Amino acid sequence: MMSEEKNNASVFYGWFTMGACFAVMLTQGGSMWTFGVFLKPMAQDLQWSRAQVSSGYTAFLLGYVISVITTGRLADKYSPGPILLVSAILTGLGFSLCSQVHTVNHLRMLLFIGGLGGGANWSVPTATVQRWFFARSRAGLALGITISGVGVGAFIFALLADYLVSCHGWRDAYLTIGIIFFGIMAASSFVVKKAPNETGALPDGSGEAPNRPEVRRRDRRQNLTSFPFAGITICHCIVVAAFQTIAAHLVPYATDIGIPSTASAAAMGLMGGSSIPGRIIGGHLSERIPWQRILAFSHVGMGLFMLLLLFLQGPWMLYCFVLFYGLCHGSRVSAYLGILGDFFGMGSLGELIGITMAAGIFTGAFAPYLAGFLFDASSSYFPVFTTIIVLFLASGVIAWILKKPVKA
Repeated sequence: MMSEEKNNASVFYGWFTMGACFAVMLTQGGSMWTFGVFLKPMAQDLQWSRAQVSSGYTAFLLGYVISVITTGRLADKYSPGPILLVSAILTGLGFSLCSQVHTVNHLRMLLFIGGLGGGANWSVPTATVQRWFFARSRAGLALGITISGVGVGAFIFALLADYLVSCHGWRDAYLTIGIIFFGIMAASSFVVKKAPNETGALPDGSGEAPNRPEVRRRDRRQNLTSFPFAGITICHCIVVAAFQTIAAHLVPYATDIGIPSTASAAAMGLMGGSSIPGRIIGGHLSERIPWQRILAFSHVGMGLFMLLLLFLQGPWMLYCFVLFYGLCHGSRVSAYLGILGDFFGMGSLGELIGITMAAGIFTGAFAPYLAGFLFDASSSYFPVFTTIIVLFLASGVIAWILKKPVKA
């Protein structure tokens, strides 16, 4: 009886922890999706080129890459609360002090600091939630709900940033958003704790299930050099590169063929919004379909819906594309995180999430430039979108043939 009550309390706090992790993911969406709101006002006010202002976001991504790997590995060893608290301080300071910038290097330095804090917003919540729900029912749904916070945060903070910039200027907007980021992350850090029973029985009593065993250095090296991990990383890099290309070139492409700029910009928002149910649906389906199958279907789906761009004729077709692409993209996010935990266990999950995320961001940073090069060479986006379609279909095949590593 005591054991059952203890298990029920653990389940309750697991969902409570998921709520706190969802809150952290709101700031993840906000930090990654709001920079474009600040770009033009800053360039006009400070008399900087857009390339100079954009270099601040590059610095943010560099700090993010370092952070997502480091905090992921720390989360494998220590309680997530203190990690999130330190990250809250870095994120809050970095964004708030951007209100005081007067030089490009100052902006780069502060956004780099913000990136050092921001990486924890991805690796720590996603690993923590999977550990809390390890071997429990609705684990995939809990993960899907958690990562849907990114889409919700992107929507909320993009609107908030636009309102603050319009009414109070970009400096006050940065100060306000930095304070909000700090408040959300700091409050969540006191709620998010290490999952109980790192080694214990499965909830259904069917045997022993190590929740977070100590991973030997040899096993870590085998995981990182295995074909399944390489395949998952390649699939993730392809998706991030495609997303960054679409984010940078979809609006120019749509306006080139005569679609109004307002409709084109609204389409980008719809794509982010449609990814929210996709993330939840992907997590829910994992109760019935293996993660690698969901990953494969979502990649093939994104590739097939990219065909709509090749024959784009009006806003209705553009909205169809972003709606269905967003759904597939959202389910892919759930599958990518879920398959890492399913294939490699909980022991080094934070590190694995951090490495794949860093690889994706690094690859995605160059994708818009390469897409622009192909467009300049051909005066058409046909080679760009065709290349993405081929890569999506190929990555779908890779995901389909992935097999769970056999532990020695």
